[in-house]
Amino acid sequence: MLNVTKPCRITGTGMHLPSSVSSEKIEAEHGLPAGWSLKHSGVRSRHWVSSDTVASLGGKAAQAALEDAGIDLIDIDVLITAGGTSDQHIPSQAALTLGQMRDGNKARCQAFHVDATCLSFISAFRLAADMLQDPEVKRILVVASEVASVGIGPSNWETLTLFGDGAGAVVLEESDDPQVGLVKHQHKLYTEGLRAAEIPGGCVAKWVEDYAFSPKLHHFQMDGRELLRLTLKHIPAFMKDFFASTQSKWSDVSWTVPHQASKTGLGVIPKIARVNPEKVVNILENTGNCISASIPMALHHLTKSEGVEKGDSVLFIGTSAGYAIGALLYQHG
Repeated sequence: MLNVTKPCRITGTGMHLPSSVSSEKIEAEHGLPAGWSLKHSGVRSRHWVSSDTVASLGGKAAQAALEDAGIDLIDIDVLITAGGTSDQHIPSQAALTLGQMRDGNKARCQAFHVDATCLSFISAFRLAADMLQDPEVKRILVVASEVASVGIGPSNWETLTLFGDGAGAVVLEESDDPQVGLVKHQHKLYTEGLRAAEIPGGCVAKWVEDYAFSPKLHHFQMDGRELLRLTLKHIPAFMKDFFASTQSKWSDVSWTVPHQASKTGLGVIPKIARVNPEKVVNILENTGNCISASIPMALHHLTKSEGVEKGDSVLFIGTSAGYAIGALLYQHG
């Protein structure tokens, strides 16, 4: 068994997706060769909002997680929303999401938002595990919700076909079992990739009153080759350092739940980790890359399809804009 440093337990998971959009439809509308998306992005279909918001998607996923845990919103002490997209600058996305939830007007829980782009869920999970060491905090709801579709431009085929919208949520509770909970969390940022994934406009540096709409400023810009180069350069040393203090190695992990970054990125994980590909959760083909929501959505898929047994270890691993790498090892019980 692994050495748990922050006892806590996942008691419920949930997810919500808007309407499915096939790659065939996108290819036909934008003049892409038939089959381009599946071949290059690895995505057969993804989900895009029509009327939903970041808050409404997150609220629905959160409600599903509460029902899975068999509790109500009133039982939650802390709500943490996580993600790189938001409905407004102010108020916090946590407030907007809580306002969309059943009995949200009656909730009096602490609520705040975490933005580490694609690594937001991992960072929020770590914060939740820390907070659950406080005897006054019993249950925390973590919600990662993303709407990527509104920031995608049609000129970049890679981003157009790769990204989807969706939300995933987990309920975390305190645990008195020293063998259940967070084993280790690690997050490192390498600023050499600062411009490899960005939306330059819309905030203080390029405020909307001063800069008219421009695809180069207000659509998501991504250099997929540079992100892959950075991953191949830094992941081996990062993961060696990550496992050094756990007295284990990646191949000992029961399940790897990665960020659904790209077809190529998911493909290199079994080779780097030397793990069975069937133990690496891959939902990219039918959801696309849903930014921070990808990991909790993949976790929900795992719990409802394969099941996570007592004593199983689960590694959350991903990269994010900046450029950053993050990993969190959890032991279930």
